[in-house]
Amino acid sequence: MPSSENSSFEPLDLSRFFDQHPMLETERLTLRQITVADAEDVFAYGSDPEVTKYMIFPTHRTLADSIQWLQGVPGEFARKERMSFAITLKPDGKFIGSCGFHDISPKHHRLMMGYVLNRNYWGNGYMTEAVHELICFAFEEMSMHRVAATCDFDNVRSAAVMERCGMKLEGILRDFELRHGRFVTAKTYAILNGN
Repeated sequence: MPSSENSSFEPLDLSRFFDQHPMLETERLTLRQITVADAEDVFAYGSDPEVTKYMIFPTHRTLADSIQWLQGVPGEFARKERMSFAITLKPDGKFIGSCGFHDISPKHHRLMMGYVLNRNYWGNGYMTEAVHELICFAFEEMSMHRVAATCDFDNVRSAAVMERCGMKLEGILRDFELRHGRFVTAKTYAILNGN
């Protein structure tokens, strides 16, 4: 087993994934680059308090809130900070949610994952399908060692998605985030490449 002094594990070169945004496909979904043209669909879930109560971002009050968020997405991608995907249905391309990677660490071969889905599409297995594809892409294409995510302690739907995708509960993070004016406790899940 290599020691921490061993230099055999070099930082990952992820530049090719940020030269051109990847597009991923599953049996029922296409995960593509998210753009400002998706604003109305983002607003559809971003303005729903039932969806946003577990999200870090505030509930969108106007379409301008969604546009403002979308305008920041290309810069995050250019800085290699975040890779955001639109979740769309085959074959009509209907936008139903978003997902992606953040806190990407080439040095430590790890990243965090996040996702959100329009409430009209809950309960159909779409998010499990999307998250499974993200994990496969992170391991098989990006050569990541660890993929992790957190969810609100009370967000049983999100926890179930991660568990169905083979992620393991690693701990409880007390008062982990200040969200919507209060501290919330989170669960942290992760999966390792090969496990």
